[in-house]
Amino acid sequence: VNAWLAGHAQQAVLIDHLERLSFSELSGFLQRLSLQVGGEDWERLTEVVHRTYWFEEVRARAISTYWWRRLQATQALIATATPAEEPLIEALIRDEQPAIQRAAVWCLRRVQSPRLARAVLDLAGSQPRILRRHILEVLAENRQQVLGPLVDSLTMGTERDEVRTSLALAEMMGVPGILEHILPHTMSDDLEVRIAAARALSAYPHPSSSQSLVSLLRDNAWQVRAQAATGLGAIGAREAVSDLDEAITDPNWWVRLRSALALRRLGEPGVRLLEQRTPEPDAYAYEMAQYVLGLENAAVAEYGGTHAVDFSEALASEQAA
Repeated sequence: VNAWLAGHAQQAVLIDHLERLSFSELSGFLQRLSLQVGGEDWERLTEVVHRTYWFEEVRARAISTYWWRRLQATQALIATATPAEEPLIEALIRDEQPAIQRAAVWCLRRVQSPRLARAVLDLAGSQPRILRRHILEVLAENRQQVLGPLVDSLTMGTERDEVRTSLALAEMMGVPGILEHILPHTMSDDLEVRIAAARALSAYPHPSSSQSLVSLLRDNAWQVRAQAATGLGAIGAREAVSDLDEAITDPNWWVRLRSALALRRLGEPGVRLLEQRTPEPDAYAYEMAQYVLGLENAAVAEYGGTHAVDFSEALASEQAA
């Protein structure tokens, strides 16, 4: 390969040497090499690999009835796929085996298309939380391809997991044009969807976001109120200082904490309101104000993240409390 890349070997000689390797040897070699060789050199090599018998075997294994062969093919496609393999990749993303599904997601770094982005977005909603976030990070790298499927999902999605996942991706992407598709979900009847919508708005500093988050400060669920307070601090909504000052008297400890942290993050107007707090008429609000005022700036930055506690996960909020 090195000789061929340097122009010291013929393509036929390279193919002959590559085809002497076993399927697994060549797969492993190409996966390692893909981390070292990039750009035009890698694309040239990929074109040669596609002319080998080995790649015909990749295509055959991708539709094998044996799941481990499909997994082998998926791992090979991560490094060597081209747009011609889009139907194969989509089938692997929708495979019944979780290991194959999750491996196929990484093919998006080789083949980018709205069709594949839609399939990966459909998959993400059914995955465990940590894995779901990794999948969404891959999608966020493909903004141009995923934008259409994401808007469709936010507009027409009806399943809770689908909408929550789309809102999480919208938060991660922070594309201004998506804001109008997030706002309707703040009025959802589903608690977890409202939480996810409040979290998403924390990435969209805009008067509409501020208005919606202020409304969510009065939600019946304390999880939503806490996330709304955090979001107002994250987007720098100084116009909401009086609303946050009222929220610091909330019966729930988490809401008081997030409201006080948001006021601290809003700078002088918020800090002044915290300093004006007295033990009367609400000792709990006063104690929270004093606690947050005493935090170091670094602690406020870490403690007051946009979602330090994932309130949208079942029971997570109760465990955190």
